[in-house]
Amino acid sequence: MTADTIDRRQHERFSFAQAIYVEVVERGSRSEADNTIVRCETLDVSMGGLRIAVPIAIAGGSTLNIAVPLDDWKENLELVGEAKWVREAADRAGYWVGLELKDSSRENMERWYRVVQRLKKDAESAAEG
Repeated sequence: MTADTIDRRQHERFSFAQAIYVEVVERGSRSEADNTIVRCETLDVSMGGLRIAVPIAIAGGSTLNIAVPLDDWKENLELVGEAKWVREAADRAGYWVGLELKDSSRENMERWYRVVQRLKKDAESAAEG
């Protein structure tokens, strides 16, 4: 990542790997059946976005419906993001995508903030111990 990318960030990111699903909302799609659902993996997260590894190319500017599993996959947290950038992955086949979270419901964004705060605390504890 370039220095200008890092400097523009509003929220601290930290590494976190978890399988998630994204639905790529195709331009002009009339129904969810027109959209592609992709299993991917988070690489890092923040309050305002995340970086994911995906097996297929996603166009920059695409809207993504994001399903983040909670409580051992018993429930999903539904978020909406925009692909701000897409690059070939340096460490695996596929692509890295930088997502900025967009307007989701206030309740879901509050839940996301709590999840990120908990993950950040867990990461800090692991680094200390």
